[in-house]
Amino acid sequence: MDRPILPHRGALAALALALSAAACTPAARPGQRPPSVAEGPMVPVEVREADFSASLFSVLRDGAPSAPRSGLLVGVVRRQLAHAARRFAAGQAERGADSVFGALLLVRAGEGRAGMIDAAGERALAGALDRVAPRGDEGRAQALMEMRAAALPAGSSARGQVEQHLAAIGRWVQDTRTGGSLERLGAEQRALVSRALVDSRPEATERAAAAISAWIDRAIEFNIQFRQSGQLPGRDEALEAERALESGGATLVALFLRHGDARGALAHIDASGARRVVPRGLYDRLKGAATRDDAGSWRALAEAFAVHRGEGREAETGLDGELLDAALWGSALEAYRREPTEYESATLLAQLLVRFGMSEAAPLVLGPALGDRPTPQALGGVMGFVLSAMAEDAGSDDLDAARRTFTAAAPLLVLADGPAQKGRVAPSAARVRFLMGTVELRAGDLAAALPLLRGAAEAEPSVAGLTLLAMAERQGGDLQAASATLRRALSAPDALSAPAEVAEAHMLAFEIQRDGGAPDQAKGSLDAALAAALAARQRAQGPSAQARGERLLGRVLDAYGDAKGASRAEERALALATADRPLLGPTMLDAVGRALVRGDLSAARRALQHAIDDNASEDDLVYGGLWVLLLERQLKAPPDGTSERALGAATNRAAWTAKLVAWASGKLSDADLGAQAQSAAQRVEALFYTAMAKKVAGDPAAEERLRTVSRSPVLDLLEVHLARELLAPRMRAELPANVKLP
Repeated sequence: MDRPILPHRGALAALALALSAAACTPAARPGQRPPSVAEGPMVPVEVREADFSASLFSVLRDGAPSAPRSGLLVGVVRRQLAHAARRFAAGQAERGADSVFGALLLVRAGEGRAGMIDAAGERALAGALDRVAPRGDEGRAQALMEMRAAALPAGSSARGQVEQHLAAIGRWVQDTRTGGSLERLGAEQRALVSRALVDSRPEATERAAAAISAWIDRAIEFNIQFRQSGQLPGRDEALEAERALESGGATLVALFLRHGDARGALAHIDASGARRVVPRGLYDRLKGAATRDDAGSWRALAEAFAVHRGEGREAETGLDGELLDAALWGSALEAYRREPTEYESATLLAQLLVRFGMSEAAPLVLGPALGDRPTPQALGGVMGFVLSAMAEDAGSDDLDAARRTFTAAAPLLVLADGPAQKGRVAPSAARVRFLMGTVELRAGDLAAALPLLRGAAEAEPSVAGLTLLAMAERQGGDLQAASATLRRALSAPDALSAPAEVAEAHMLAFEIQRDGGAPDQAKGSLDAALAAALAARQRAQGPSAQARGERLLGRVLDAYGDAKGASRAEERALALATADRPLLGPTMLDAVGRALVRGDLSAARRALQHAIDDNASEDDLVYGGLWVLLLERQLKAPPDGTSERALGAATNRAAWTAKLVAWASGKLSDADLGAQAQSAAQRVEALFYTAMAKKVAGDPAAEERLRTVSRSPVLDLLEVHLARELLAPRMRAELPANVKLP
């Protein structure tokens, strides 16, 4: 066992053969009955995007082998890998890697098929490899490379490159497996376990199990020798022994639970030295799942791994986090399959679906667990879960996934709107529809967003909700409707308790009236916005609310033309944001954006430098750097290095911000930048920056391009607001005489 397992010449062919078997029977493990062979030919199912939620749910709900299920599983895995590929392409590397792992976790021992990896799947595996390889995770890297190679045409240059990488990994493993015998055994079992998490062939699990057992046996022997001799061992060997004795038993259990195989885990534990080191509580739960095989015993087993993951065990001796995730997934799925109407089991599985980029099936998993007459509390918990699942996907710019989750949740929304639940469920169906409306705005689909926002505002009127609806109506060109909606917003039930939202509503009214050539009305709205902003500032508690109050005040003072007062408010907001890092980027962008509109380079540089010094996020620094760069070019001012330092924060080459930096440095043309845009938001941004570059260069066509940006329905983009303010008519208003400013 001291000799490392290296890739051999037939590895790719063996994997391809294993994956292409139409209905292979996994080798029986100790204590496990071989699964029945699926009857009939397996025909891959082409799973459409619209069918993904239901198809994934079907695969999750019933794991019994059959030719139809195998065909559906192929289609589901293909589609999930396609989702992962799109996430990688959008620069969401972490979400993409989680999604690849989720796709592979769907495939259990003996279920792998060559048809699961198509062209999109190959791209997803390539993205996952880019995440795995730098970590030195040779086991998973080898498995992913072999899968990727098997999906590439024989004799192609791409496949040849992958095979060269495989050979290089083999040489690297051979060169780096040094140290004592226990260290080498530990390194080998970690590589084989890591491989077995993504390689569904039964022999991959068996090889990993044998390596774990050898590792544990050598650690036990090492411990006995130390006690007998009393000689201090080397630190690395001692640490490896501690790792094996502390986590070896749980590692062996987790390896088999990745496939939902409690019997196989128990048999291997009982037949090896792992029985001496596995925690008693874990062993008892494992035995319960292997013998009783009911929902309660499987859920207890899943909870053991959930607790273990939450403990934050020491990295040197604890279980690998992804192995824990795999064991938790396998146990939770078995608990759910035993009793799909049990709320706890369904909730745990739904959480893991979100974790692995498969949120779309979570509502379908949760729905039946509510029963025929759910309590408002239980239904509210599910609605909150749907909200968080949609927000997770929207937060990573996967708006299509958020749509699929929303569609899958339709029966839950109907239930929450029913007479027995209406007004008693929190969060409500209106909250979910409101979020979906914001997602559609982000996607640039105003026609889809407006009815969702109107329905949510009708059901639960609030200042913020109605103000956003008015913004959407204005973008759609219906200024009369927008003005009427703002009047409703200012008399909404929460108007007296939400001065910041009231200030936002008055500012929107001011912009509509200013742009419409009604200066007297605009002045009245601006005065009302100032009063509300000062009230919000005075009543704010905590850095977040206080910073927002200062930002609002700065925006209002900018509208009056009081640049000095606005700068003071911005500086106070930045000082407050320093104590709360998530606030820093948005606060800086607010300040730099307004400085860009009024042409104040020194204020823009000060705000950006503040964010650089306090380590704002990479994306926020890049956008701030772009705006300062544009302002420098507009004013023909020599750079002072501030914008260059901010733009240098773009380290993720796949991210959209890196493409913007490449464009700013002349490495991408205007046309190239537009071609790189992957979403509606990115296309609007590309148009804004290329238009600004033309404006700086004196191109008269730039104004019309900026006007197009200003009308975009992607309302949450600061670029849309900047374009509108850059084009807005200049208006200077006197501050009210009786107002004292800080």
